[in-house]
Amino acid sequence: MSNSENTLLLIDGHSLALRSFFGIYTMAEKTGNHVFVRSDGQHTEAVHAFLSTLLNIIKDHNPSHIAVAFDLPGGTFRTEEYSEYKSGRNVIPEAFDGQLDLIKKMLGALKIPALTQENYEADDIVATLTRQGSETQYKVLILSGDRDIFQLVTDDVTLLYPVTTGPSKGIQRMDPAAVEKKTKVPPRLYPDLAALTGEQADNLPGVPGVGPGFAAKWLHEYGDLEGVLANSEDIKGKKGEALRENIENVRRNRRLNQLVDTLNLDVKFDQMRFIPDLQELEAFFDEVEFRTIRKRAQDILGPVIRALGAQARTAGEEPMTDNGVPSGPTFEPIRTDEAITVTSAADFRAWCEHAAHVGYGRDASGNAIEVPERLKGAVTLFPVIDVPVAREGVKVTKTKIRAAEENPVLRGIILTSKESSLWINLTNISEDLASAFAEWVSDPQMRKIVMDLKNQRKLLREYGYKLDGAIEDPSLSSYMCGYIAATNRRLFAERIEDLAEKYLWIPQQEFSELVFPEEAPSLFEMPGEENLRYFTQVSRVIHELARILHFEMQEQGQLKIYEDIELPLLYVLADMEQAGIAVSDALLNELNDTFSSRASMAEEQAKVLIGGDVNGEPLNLASVKQLQTVLFERLGLPKTRKIKSGYSTDSESVADLLTKVSPESDGAQFLIALQAYRDNIKLKQTVEGLQKAAVTDGRVHTTFQQNAASTGRLSSTAPNLQNIPIRTDEGRRIRGAFIVAPKVLDGVEYEGLLTADYSQIEMRIMVHLAADEKLIQAYADGEDLHRYVGSEVFGVAPEEVTPQMRAKVKAMSYGLAYGLSRFGLAKQLNISSDEAGELRTNYFKRFGRVGRFLRGVVKQAHNDGYTETVYGRRRSLPDLDSPNRTRREAAERAALNAPIQGTAADIIKIAMINIHRRLQEENLKTRMLLQVHDEIILEVAVGEREAAQRILVEEMSEAIELKVPLDVQVGWGKSWEEAGH
Repeated sequence: MSNSENTLLLIDGHSLALRSFFGIYTMAEKTGNHVFVRSDGQHTEAVHAFLSTLLNIIKDHNPSHIAVAFDLPGGTFRTEEYSEYKSGRNVIPEAFDGQLDLIKKMLGALKIPALTQENYEADDIVATLTRQGSETQYKVLILSGDRDIFQLVTDDVTLLYPVTTGPSKGIQRMDPAAVEKKTKVPPRLYPDLAALTGEQADNLPGVPGVGPGFAAKWLHEYGDLEGVLANSEDIKGKKGEALRENIENVRRNRRLNQLVDTLNLDVKFDQMRFIPDLQELEAFFDEVEFRTIRKRAQDILGPVIRALGAQARTAGEEPMTDNGVPSGPTFEPIRTDEAITVTSAADFRAWCEHAAHVGYGRDASGNAIEVPERLKGAVTLFPVIDVPVAREGVKVTKTKIRAAEENPVLRGIILTSKESSLWINLTNISEDLASAFAEWVSDPQMRKIVMDLKNQRKLLREYGYKLDGAIEDPSLSSYMCGYIAATNRRLFAERIEDLAEKYLWIPQQEFSELVFPEEAPSLFEMPGEENLRYFTQVSRVIHELARILHFEMQEQGQLKIYEDIELPLLYVLADMEQAGIAVSDALLNELNDTFSSRASMAEEQAKVLIGGDVNGEPLNLASVKQLQTVLFERLGLPKTRKIKSGYSTDSESVADLLTKVSPESDGAQFLIALQAYRDNIKLKQTVEGLQKAAVTDGRVHTTFQQNAASTGRLSSTAPNLQNIPIRTDEGRRIRGAFIVAPKVLDGVEYEGLLTADYSQIEMRIMVHLAADEKLIQAYADGEDLHRYVGSEVFGVAPEEVTPQMRAKVKAMSYGLAYGLSRFGLAKQLNISSDEAGELRTNYFKRFGRVGRFLRGVVKQAHNDGYTETVYGRRRSLPDLDSPNRTRREAAERAALNAPIQGTAADIIKIAMINIHRRLQEENLKTRMLLQVHDEIILEVAVGEREAAQRILVEEMSEAIELKVPLDVQVGWGKSWEEAGH
């Protein structure tokens, strides 16, 4: 991220500080949970929220210049004219004391001017700088919640207006059209409107009985305020009479709400240039005892600093001065030299020999760059696929690059050391060079850095090359440091761009070649040298990312998990993906027909209930607009939650509606038909996904995603096997289509599927972490945990615990681990909130250590900004400090569950690694195929069932030593369903 040149951000400091303060403090007072209090008692709510908002604005808008305006104590020229101006405002709590000074100190660390002017308000400073910026061709952004700022908005001046309620909650961008939509008048007329209606915030009374609607109507009719006043005699009725009686007040209001833009300010534009000092900011964080926001500040401000340094170097200036741009990472991604093209085995071996002994060079001060021992002599291997590369002036689309990544065509290899890069053209390679490369790439002693290692191993294997010796994968190490690609940023090029910005401080603008044109020709129809320069740059970025991320993992305590769990697991998953699992084409066809028929029947039933058409068009149950018409207009059902397009018709809303209508009504029957339609369409899509995936060899080769879930759990895609229902007849029928290999594969005959999963693993982990002696003993005695807990909570003998009692405590136990509130528990069990509260109270009375553990987890997470599993896997939770209550409470619920769910994920990963190793060590042909939820599925070779089951149970039950035993349940059969347990 670099600065948007000549973009001036102006902030009404008092407005933002007070909004920041009250946004957190009010809720903290209600809950009694004051998080933002320094150890000496100084409150810091406003400071944290002010910075959080500022970082968001910087990230979203990249201003090149920033200034913050504040009011001074005492009066201004406005209070001299009207002593009641702004009187009657609410008293600010003492907790706000001292926070303005801290905010100004923070701005000093960020090198942002904090401006005041005697006898004037912050708005006047903003108005003056807005005029000056506009006159010098700056784009101006104003962050303020003061409506007086509306008058400053133009095509080149945008207001960033905080909205605290409703569907548009957040920072709303307001251009002239947005102001007019909100106020019914253009920005230039807003002061006239406010003069007529008055402004409650400023204690300026308007014309009695005249609201914004009438005021806007008058202004449009008579042109402006002077026109309205000149024609006041023509305005009839009580409103006209009230206007004539209050003309002097109106004129006074207009004088007072006019912002002054002619102040003589003691600040120059070069002083507003945004050049933050991260070291000074770190010292400030220590002073105010902020923890979680540090990393976010570095991630957002680092690229700004590096971009400024790059601009300074371009201009021939020193990149580091006492008052200049702080230095960031030393890496320079854009180099003029190209990759060396190698055509002979001798040249290839010579380059590799030299690369194995070359260092990482020296930094700007001449000091050797620190390199982890494992990366010394490592070479980055970057497979180059046939993919279009952008050219200047060509529109960008993701379609072709996504297609290229999903069906990669390997064209060559770039190898990169710190010193140089080597290009191997695999489309025109000699036999001796191919042999030399194959020998090197498969040598485990030759250390390699590979981005997306699992996919690249698969790609190289398809072209006859075995990849071994990979010791670092930046896509995996960045995940260990907390990076998870956004859903709209998952292309390889986008992830590289994001990681380069986050960890190397390389602005996205320096990566303009990472985007792709709509109609670009393929790689080898374009000038090769230009494309090789791009791919070489990417390879160099990967090379440096490996070094930086290694130290980042080390600093966060994640290196051991990475080396002992995640990297070994990567090879296990690669073998599982290659193996796939057989499916019955006949059963899938039958299921497809069944679900399709059921969906059609549900759709026909829905049509009958509403008479067929909707506004002259055939009923389409996939149309939200049509459903809104049918549900809320034709059937007259109660309104659901409000969304931008009307009222929600999602599955949760439909289920909630069913509880509010008579079961015999047409409305209920329509909702049931809608649910059936949706369920069967989803099942049909699941089956079609399996059929598509198995079209090549009759086996489904899902892709396991190791770096997609913040909890550490695995997921899968293409197809997503987690989507298969677990406890329904339909889900069981789908699992019945997953079968043992029906024929001999690679000389091996398989006789069945062996499945195993953990019983109540998350409950066992919670009991272990809470160290509750009663629950530990219950597990040790082999008790039915939920029956035992039910007997304790309800005060009855275990044999007297009814199924309903057991269901309640089971929901309670799992609900606690997922942060389920009293109201959530009541809704889930369909009981009153009071009964749910009593249930929780009795639970914690009997099992107090569980309650103390859960409270302690959240408290520790607030202190640290993250949670940890038993193995030390971290989950960062920055929203624990969010001023937004909803986000903060969601983060607290995540903090409750993360250590439990994350530990479960670690345990099953360790088991998978050990099972895979044991199967190889004992020379078994049995192989691991799937891991779904907490279940592992093996395909067992003929005669190996007993040995495979022994390995499976041993390694799963012994993966970790807890205070309670791990219970492993095993199943066997010809299909996944038959092997269920």
